[in-house]
Amino acid sequence: MLVALACVNYPESQCGNLTRNVAPSKSFVMVNQLWCRYLCRAIALILSGAIAPPVTARELPPIAQPPTPTPPIRPLATCPTQLEPLTKALLRDLPSYINRLSHQRSNQFPTYAIAATQPNILPLPVVNTSAINPNQSGLHQVFFTVLEREYDSKKSTAYQHFHWLFLAHTKASGWQIATLYSRRGSYPANDQYASPLRETTHELTAQVIRRWLRDCQAGSVQISN
Repeated sequence: MLVALACVNYPESQCGNLTRNVAPSKSFVMVNQLWCRYLCRAIALILSGAIAPPVTARELPPIAQPPTPTPPIRPLATCPTQLEPLTKALLRDLPSYINRLSHQRSNQFPTYAIAATQPNILPLPVVNTSAINPNQSGLHQVFFTVLEREYDSKKSTAYQHFHWLFLAHTKASGWQIATLYSRRGSYPANDQYASPLRETTHELTAQVIRRWLRDCQAGSVQISN
């Protein structure tokens, strides 16, 4: 050990002198000059970093796996391509859709939809008009009634809206409103006649139906079997 420490402090050319100057009286182990030269060279290489210490193998941390996508709370539904299940679901939800949109757009006295009848999908003969082409493929007729109530500062008035809806269906666009005709009558029914039939394609009920069809085709409407 003393010889090794001495070799660190002496240049290689003086290793021979070091071995000759070590006194036997002090119990140093004598080594020959060639062995000391190799020892000094090895120590110098280690101290200079030329000989890197051995690297111990270690386990690499496990590769992080991408998180598993969380399934939606409610799976997406399929919008029906058949008219009857579509219109039954539409009229089931129609009053709540009407009330929501009516409250969003009315500042004072919104309209309240109370109930909607079941759909009647038996078609009537239609003449060709600017709004309706009876020969258009995928065109369907739906008849239904909505019971509504209006409030003013003094009283509430109940009435019923009779609707004649034309729906068109294509594979590319799904369900779309072709046109809507409506009449308004009193409730309960009395001797007064209902108002004349008029086109209401751009009024509240038609806008609500468009919104519902959009939600249905987006998969957010649950369809009952």
